[in-house]
Amino acid sequence: MPRVESSDVEAREGFARNGALRLHYLSHTSVLGSPSAIAPYASTGFAPETPCSRTGLSCLILLLHGFPDDHRTWDPLVPALATRFRVITPDLRGYGGSDKPAGVEHYRMEKLVADVIALLDHLGERDAILIGHDWGGAIAQNVALYYPQRVRRLILLNMPHLSGLRRELAANRAQQAASAYARFFQDFLASGPYDAGTFLRQFRGIRHPLRAIDVLRRSSVTALLDYYRANFPRPPYTFVDDAPRRNLKVPTLILFGEDDPYVLIDCVRDNQRWFDAPCKIMPIATAGHWVHHDATRRVLAEMLAWL
Repeated sequence: MPRVESSDVEAREGFARNGALRLHYLSHTSVLGSPSAIAPYASTGFAPETPCSRTGLSCLILLLHGFPDDHRTWDPLVPALATRFRVITPDLRGYGGSDKPAGVEHYRMEKLVADVIALLDHLGERDAILIGHDWGGAIAQNVALYYPQRVRRLILLNMPHLSGLRRELAANRAQQAASAYARFFQDFLASGPYDAGTFLRQFRGIRHPLRAIDVLRRSSVTALLDYYRANFPRPPYTFVDDAPRRNLKVPTLILFGEDDPYVLIDCVRDNQRWFDAPCKIMPIATAGHWVHHDATRRVLAEMLAWL
């Protein structure tokens, strides 16, 4: 059944399958040309025209959320994006309306990547523009790494190339402190380095805390922690530069809120070394980890200018 999100956007629920696992998603349709959908661009000096819209193609945008979110984290972006693209917002496995298999092995990166490929196959799309935030950004870049032919373009929100994160974990004590929450999720032990100031910044950085609580209620908390147990580096942190083996061959835009208490801005330094395709890095000084909430208009303008 369709459900109306706003006067501009209608969403239809659907389910894709990866083997026995069901993945819940929403497909968003906009009233094309709606004045209120175009209004956010009035001050940018351009209309949100894209190569796909100019050629009459209906490009798919697949938006992958992070922790502790679900498909609703994309609500600020969907009305504008849906005026030009076919927009799909899934719940990752373990979250919301998607299945929640028990066992850490079900949350390894190869399983998460396979979910995205299964979604594309279910939707009948050869490729898509992937947009990912947090864990969604980690998954999206792994899809681009192993299936570059399925990714038309890649947009990462407050997620560096993962080699940049691993480098900073190995060498930067501030990033080690910022990642102590991940060690807690892995082991329920707040192993150092950690400090009260970092904790307070991270707590204050959570956007929509009531929604986050609702996400946890709808999801499997164990599954959400299994993302960290299966995939996040564990101490002692080491780094061996893996360029060019893990270089991405997909054009990429990284939008990064500089006031992120979880993933520090140092992680995007020199990220272009891990790309064999153009990579544009755009720091946003006024935003934090949830850059698409803190600077929605700027994020939309940068995305649509780049696509």
